[in-house]
Amino acid sequence: MKTTTLFLGFVVYTVSLFGQSTPQKYSDLVRIADSLYNAKDFKNSAFAFSGAFEANGWKASSKEHYNAACSWALANEPDSAFYHLNYIATKMNYTDYGHIKGDPDFKSLYIDERWQSIIYLVKANKDIAYSNIDFITVNGFKVEVLASGIQNNKADKPVVVFENGMASSFGSWDIVVEEISKTNTVFQYNRPRIGESENDSLPPTTEHIVNNLRKMLLHKGLKPPYLLVSHSFGGAYIRSFASMYPEEIAGLVFVDPVDFTQKEGDGDLPYLEIGLTQHQIDSIFGKPYDNFIEKLYEEMPAFYVEEVKILRSLYNSEFKECDRNPLPDVPVHFIQAGRYTSNSGEGPTIYDREKMWRIDNNIKMKRWLALINPLKYGKYFYSSQSGHSIQQDDPELVISSIKLALKDYEKIKKD
Repeated sequence: MKTTTLFLGFVVYTVSLFGQSTPQKYSDLVRIADSLYNAKDFKNSAFAFSGAFEANGWKASSKEHYNAACSWALANEPDSAFYHLNYIATKMNYTDYGHIKGDPDFKSLYIDERWQSIIYLVKANKDIAYSNIDFITVNGFKVEVLASGIQNNKADKPVVVFENGMASSFGSWDIVVEEISKTNTVFQYNRPRIGESENDSLPPTTEHIVNNLRKMLLHKGLKPPYLLVSHSFGGAYIRSFASMYPEEIAGLVFVDPVDFTQKEGDGDLPYLEIGLTQHQIDSIFGKPYDNFIEKLYEEMPAFYVEEVKILRSLYNSEFKECDRNPLPDVPVHFIQAGRYTSNSGEGPTIYDREKMWRIDNNIKMKRWLALINPLKYGKYFYSSQSGHSIQQDDPELVISSIKLALKDYEKIKKD
């Protein structure tokens, strides 16, 4: 599956668009390649990636090489697919073993003897990059975990726990973890079905994931208090953790989270504000939308499907699993992305997408501010130049937020 970050709400984030300079022209060409991939025109998508790389002096990120490999594989051009896969494995030290191993886009390559060589190279890269990876058995199934800064594990000193975004592995936190682990113990993991964590055959409900996480932390000897840091969909999990076990929480940092404050009817607000009628809104989110989701279920691997289903159920239940109890009065931070980036697979609409996104952003901002205003150490940060993955686009902001939350927690202890 093409490497993207899936965030179901109102928007799916991809690359930046527009402009006339070489890097921007490159982004435009990548956008075209992505659009052709989404339209299942894989051969022309692959050629578009090649054109983009040539326009940029053959410079490209590992993600874009990976996506080009997907298009070439789906176009039944294995030599070109293996060129890009070999490049990221040998020249760029690609490490996402769990993702590439289970990616359905590469099924046509499985019978080729070169496939196993690529898999071995990526696994070796991962083993080198994450030499302290461990596996904890929870309810009979192995979960991939990573603990750093163990030397900082002391009584009453917060353990910083990272919860990933939807169907994402812990690699996106690398820059942040490197800094935070200098002073605090850090715990990362991959939820069941993701990375090398086994499929436990259970829906990833908030209660199931939270209880799994607590068991793993205690198994590693990492006792509360916990400062929980999440990205995107992971926000629903750490909000639920704080609701279920408020006495164990030292702080919460939500990095561009799924909007767990949304209640019935709130989803219509940005559409109404932009000028759509209720009938138009219902036509967008009626049967056509359900058909779109069902088609996604057919095309996406299981680790995506199961989490998308849970997110939909949370929206339908008004996130009651998440906020059964008020937020504990500890440092609670919201970090919101402010850079609009278009989804390359989106078709035409009857409204301005960027205007809609900004209206929705402002509505969420108001609800999040209302949530933290009663708290003594509630804080809100806005990163105008960052897309959805703030921990990668603006890691210093996330690091600063965590350090500030830890400092404020020390004040609470002294009070």
